[in-house]
Amino acid sequence: MKSRVLAILLVFVFVLGMISPASAQTMDPCLGLSASDCAILQASDSKDSDVQSLTLSFDFSLVLDNLAAAAALSGSTDASTPNTITITASAKGSPIVMKAGSSDPSALAMAMDVDYSVSGLGAESDQSGTFSYVIVDGIFYAKDPASGQWKGAALSDIAAQASGAGLPFDPSSLLQGDTSQLNSMADPSAALAEAGLQPADVESLMNVKGFLGQQRLADAEMDGQKMAAFESTIDFVPLLTSQELQSILTKLSSSSTDPNAAQVGQLGMLLPMLVKEGNVKLTRWIGLDDQYVHRMNLDINAAVDLAAMMGASASSSTQASKPITLKLTLDAQMSNYNATTAPVAPAGAVIETPEASG
Repeated sequence: MKSRVLAILLVFVFVLGMISPASAQTMDPCLGLSASDCAILQASDSKDSDVQSLTLSFDFSLVLDNLAAAAALSGSTDASTPNTITITASAKGSPIVMKAGSSDPSALAMAMDVDYSVSGLGAESDQSGTFSYVIVDGIFYAKDPASGQWKGAALSDIAAQASGAGLPFDPSSLLQGDTSQLNSMADPSAALAEAGLQPADVESLMNVKGFLGQQRLADAEMDGQKMAAFESTIDFVPLLTSQELQSILTKLSSSSTDPNAAQVGQLGMLLPMLVKEGNVKLTRWIGLDDQYVHRMNLDINAAVDLAAMMGASASSSTQASKPITLKLTLDAQMSNYNATTAPVAPAGAVIETPEASG
């Protein structure tokens, strides 16, 4: 099997499987909420350790637009440069069984048939199809769509290969049950602290008006019970343009003892001109009877103006003057908590080793 592609796909679907418990920890649960509403979120967070199984369905979409702007700014006239790339993926009724708190990769079992498509690369490069896989007893099985043959490889081997793929987290750690990297990636306060800011600086930035928000939306009926809906938002534009951040960046840029900090400060001061849009919205529906998250919507939008960074004028190139945009949406539904039957290994699967798969 194509080990590198398979490794990246594995990480993608594994993160999707972990995103429900991880997302619950991304922000202060009481941010902007009443005490009673906050109690609902806190009760839901505490239920994570009780989850032994669930059924997951999801729809994923990623659209990158105006990619030709980079080529236009560099003076390229290559007409084959893709301008818009769209990636979609979806899966229905996928069983996931796990042992909460276990660090043994064999404690995870799951199966998915992921329908995917990639468009915008050109007729010869666009692709679509179904990627079917099963994870049982620490082995990842994938089905060859042409022959129907199932092939397997150890999760530990695939995670080790994915660790060298430039991912922002360590897949091997995820296999050991450590989701802290997912939490810190989604937690703005952790990200600011990891950037080397002092606690007082982090606190001042977290309190920037318009940066973070949270509210309770209208209740809904779902899976036979009433759901409380909560919307959490992160908008990076108010943060980047805030006096609080600019003061910190000014101090960093003038550092005479740390050249790295000075460079970060100087580059950071350009961000308000470069980033025209950058926001995240996470909506969760929590059962008022069982306290589990039954649905989650994640929306990420970004717009980067390369022309502004490079000093190009809007009149020099219509294409170059448009920002490159990213739009990511994920709609995940979780059901059958602690009542999902574990998948089994596919019959006749061939187990491969890293040496054999190349």
